Amino acid sequence: MSKADTVRRLFTPPLRNGEVAFIYLGYSGVVFRTSKQAVIVDPADLLKDDEMRELRDVHLLLFTHGHGDHYKPDTALGIFRSTGAPILAESGVANDLRGKIPSDKLIAASPKKAYTFGEIHVDVVQGIHRGPIDLYRISVGGLRVFHAGDSGYVPVRDYPSDLVFLPTGSPSPTASPEYALKMALELKPSVAVAIHGSKEQSREFEAKMRDKMPNTSVMVAEPYVATTLTIAKR
Repeated sequence: MSKADTVRRLFTPPLRNGEVAFIYLGYSGVVFRTSKQAVIVDPADLLKDDEMRELRDVHLLLFTHGHGDHYKPDTALGIFRSTGAPILAESGVANDLRGKIPSDKLIAASPKKAYTFGEIHVDVVQGIHRGPIDLYRISVGGLRVFHAGDSGYVPVRDYPSDLVFLPTGSPSPTASPEYALKMALELKPSVAVAIHGSKEQSREFEAKMRDKMPNTSVMVAEPYVATTLTIAKR
């Protein structure tokens, strides 16, 4: 199956309340949808033209920061042309896109602020990295999804979430299995997905989670595998 076919299949089946479907693109790139809305985070250049043409009803595009494994302007513009989705981005990324995206479709994120896009509510959390980075809790369709980019540990206990995407390391200079675990312990998710790390780092995170949070399901993300989950609310 081609990557474009995988993206098409992500948007095909109807989802019930409490279900979420996602594709991990690589690094920290994720496309996910609930019964209500679809969101893309940090696609870098991991979505090519064929895949972008298969995007359906995407309602928001998020960028945590401007490093090349998270943001590429040509891809951001291509996704916008395909979907018309508004963009919420770390201020440096927003400044880079200014003048290329209509002003009413582009918002520079501010940490500790919240933004609403139709049925999507986004809380912005300041992360820690080499340079500015914003983390996001996205609430939509009755589910709370936390995306930590490739940040090191920052306090997140005020943002409990149902599904979390947590970075475990390489090539990030700040993320690690230990920091991912520390954030998971505060976020208290039903499902934790390891992203942005080597296989060894993600497996280490998985083992730590099974020891410290045995009631949380843990996944090591595989690129371009469409996954559908039923999230148990806590």
